[in-house]
Amino acid sequence: MKMLLLLLPVIALCCTSQDKYFKLVDYYPGSQDTNVILTASHDGWIKLDSIPDRRQGCYDNITDTCDWRHDCPGEHVTGKCKATTHSDTLSSVLAKQMRKTISDKTGKTPHLVVSRLHRSKLDPNRFKDDAAQYNSVAEGAYDTFHGIIKRVHNILAAGGPAVHFDIHGYRALSSHNTDNWTEIGYNIQPARLNADNFTAEESSLRALAARAAARGIEFDSLVRGEDSLGKLVQEEGFRVVPSPEYPRPEMGIKGKYMRGGYITRKWGSLNGGEIDCVQIEFPQWIRDDSEFYGPKLGSAMATWIQKYYPGKY
Repeated sequence: MKMLLLLLPVIALCCTSQDKYFKLVDYYPGSQDTNVILTASHDGWIKLDSIPDRRQGCYDNITDTCDWRHDCPGEHVTGKCKATTHSDTLSSVLAKQMRKTISDKTGKTPHLVVSRLHRSKLDPNRFKDDAAQYNSVAEGAYDTFHGIIKRVHNILAAGGPAVHFDIHGYRALSSHNTDNWTEIGYNIQPARLNADNFTAEESSLRALAARAAARGIEFDSLVRGEDSLGKLVQEEGFRVVPSPEYPRPEMGIKGKYMRGGYITRKWGSLNGGEIDCVQIEFPQWIRDDSEFYGPKLGSAMATWIQKYYPGKY
């Protein structure tokens, strides 16, 4: 299959104290006719000495904002301006396995963008100030990561409706692990799902919702019913929220649920366009055995892609 050649060299942005250069962003080009991109922003392992560890910011209670400079003059307030630094271990490995299966099932290979800096140094799923905390090397890697996404999105947009999957994972010791489920995020707050009170306008699936509505598919069914990605993942044997089995996070033991982060809101159709974005959080045991579970998940995603993103309607 002819591959799309983009002038997007992944270059070293900095050196360590030993002058050894590293790639800080990995880009795997997709097929020329694909309408899918995957990202993995929290599975990096590189810890450059030139980048200080990200840390809690200073909170301004008057403006309700955070100052992320390391020499910020304000206070560190408990529960405010937290900097999460643990990695989503093996999430990029799982993304590669899903990408391969999507390619096998659809005949089109998705694009894949992976951040290689450890999350303690850079978090691309945050606003830039929080993500890089004003370090020039981290900022360069951040701009490269999102710059590649922007170029890919521009190419995808020219071909009609497209979808962006942002792949994440939660830690084995986290409160999310109590429910041991896969969390599919469309930027809908968990409280809104629990109250059965949410709309397409607040989601990162606005574009798909409009197209689906024209086909008589209600948004509720698209998010957690018979027409949802959750149903397809559920049918592969996974416990997943939202889905027909678990339509609301409160149905779990702890009921924890991640609706999607900065990437979901920035690159989805929340604010317009024809490219939707879905964040998926996987427990560690799935990521630990990506070769087995990746094809199952990729198969569910491929079916969803073929149903809703076959090209222009």
